[in-house]
Amino acid sequence: MAHSNTESQSKLQLRTGTLTNTEIVAQKLREMILGGELQAGKRVQERDIAETFGVSRTPVRVALGMLEADGLVEGHPNRGFTVCEFTVDDILSAYDVRAALEGLAIRTAMEEGHLGGRGLEVFEESIAECEDLLSGAGTSAEKLSRWTRANEKFHLNIIHAAHRSTLSKVYANISRMPLVSPATFLFTVKKDRDGLARMEEAHVQHKAIYGAVRKGQSSRAEGLMVEHGYTVRDRVREIFESDLQGREMLPTAANVRTLAR
Repeated sequence: MAHSNTESQSKLQLRTGTLTNTEIVAQKLREMILGGELQAGKRVQERDIAETFGVSRTPVRVALGMLEADGLVEGHPNRGFTVCEFTVDDILSAYDVRAALEGLAIRTAMEEGHLGGRGLEVFEESIAECEDLLSGAGTSAEKLSRWTRANEKFHLNIIHAAHRSTLSKVYANISRMPLVSPATFLFTVKKDRDGLARMEEAHVQHKAIYGAVRKGQSSRAEGLMVEHGYTVRDRVREIFESDLQGREMLPTAANVRTLAR
């Protein structure tokens, strides 16, 4: 590890808030991977990370499992975890597939009557949570963590309501691509301004999708869902183009931050 223990522990303490050690470690490791401090193919040593952040190995082990679900590291039996290698094109293409799957899922769910009752309640809960988060200023680690959970809840509600096991499996696989999961929030170093703008934009689109569902407009809901996915993809592309300065391999690129779960 390139950082001193004092520096890393200080950063960890400043950012804890009400988040768990596992969430904080996961956030910091994401930053280190996307910032190039942990490069593609490098083995991630649990003991070194635990010492650097001043925590036990348990939250580090759980955090690495979270990163594996995000596609940022890969676990190997008896050999721990290594940092994955991926390209911008890989991620953008995955967003296209995710958008198509979500559009198909919401149309299927509506046409087969699976988005009434509890399905509508989940939408309403997610939208209400996001409304509450947007009523305050700033983008703290706690706020971003709550936002990503509410966002994931909204999107997975659509996938589950389709009642299609194959669709769910394909969606789960595509969501394991780096940074593609709806539980991932990617933003530039201009965190507060960019983060709030992204959250507000997504919130408006979520409400429009919910409105179409309430009115029984399945084709419109499908179109809005796909458009929402493309909007997220385009924002991710903008971040790559502006902050990564044209570098192809993300693990060696600087100035990208992601906070999730």
